[in-house]
Amino acid sequence: MKRFFAVLPALKETRPAPWVVASACLGLVSLAPVAMAQQAAPVFDPAVIEARDQEAKALKDEGKAIRSEADTQLEIDTWNCYSKILVNWCIDRAKERRYEQREKARELEARAAVIDREVRERRLINQLANPPEELRQPNPPDGAIKKAIDEGKTVKQVDQERKVREAEQSAKPLKSEAEIQAASAERDRKAAEKRAKREAAEQQRAAEKAAYEAQQAAKNAKP
Repeated sequence: MKRFFAVLPALKETRPAPWVVASACLGLVSLAPVAMAQQAAPVFDPAVIEARDQEAKALKDEGKAIRSEADTQLEIDTWNCYSKILVNWCIDRAKERRYEQREKARELEARAAVIDREVRERRLINQLANPPEELRQPNPPDGAIKKAIDEGKTVKQVDQERKVREAEQSAKPLKSEAEIQAASAERDRKAAEKRAKREAAEQQRAAEKAAYEAQQAAKNAKP
């Protein structure tokens, strides 16, 4: 046991050289601006957009619940009306109450539709590669958002166009003389192989024909 612990001081902790650590840190720092340059600051706060999206969903859920409750209540009221003296009048009143509840639901759904459109437009603006600076103002001009969406290009579209341009610019270059000669030799080899097979087949057919004619001649020569 003493021998074991006596060996421990001889073991030294291996650490990377200071210049290696410095180089690695410098590399990370130099890469950071590149990554940030590819991510433009969003025009509209994504957190606010998400909150508005949740607000629209809540309004739609509330409207759906009101509709369902109104339909259920109409069934109950209609059933109870059959025990009343003025059955038709009672049912008409029940339908009017359902209509009023449905109007409330429609109002909520209309508010949700407005918010949905706002959320959709602002998300599209945040996807644009070069959104107009006027949209960053507290109160953008009327129609500026729609115009930017109609005329602008998203980051994805710009990236696709860039890839197409790069593909066109880096089209396959002309073949070298060696490649041309190799391709020509390969074509000649295949043509010669095909020609040899054709000649062999013709020779075989000629031999079979000669054998057949000889056989027929032998038969005809018999007395």
